Amino acid sequence: MPQVRVAALAEVPPGRMLLAAAEQRKIVVYNCGGAIYASENGCPHLGAALSEGVLIGTEVTCPWHHWSFDVATGECTSNPLAPKPLTVFPAAMRDGDVWVELP
Repeated sequence: MPQVRVAALAEVPPGRMLLAAAEQRKIVVYNCGGAIYASENGCPHLGAALSEGVLIGTEVTCPWHHWSFDVATGECTSNPLAPKPLTVFPAAMRDGDVWVELP
């Protein structure tokens, strides 16, 4: 799978998230205490922009219906009956940049 540069690490301070675009996808990059994660921007429930939600620790909460997802695993942490997880991508820091592995 190709790795794509999506942002400079300085654009995503700890505790924050950033909407980025790569290969015709909208991707959210999360900095959770120095650990970097990435996911699709669309909530798997009804497609709301997670980049407009709230990030606390490693959980992002959707702005529409307040479903929460673990950005490391994609697991829905607020609804055990959620039909599908959040799509997450492997992310890495390299030379001051954030790189995401896309399928």
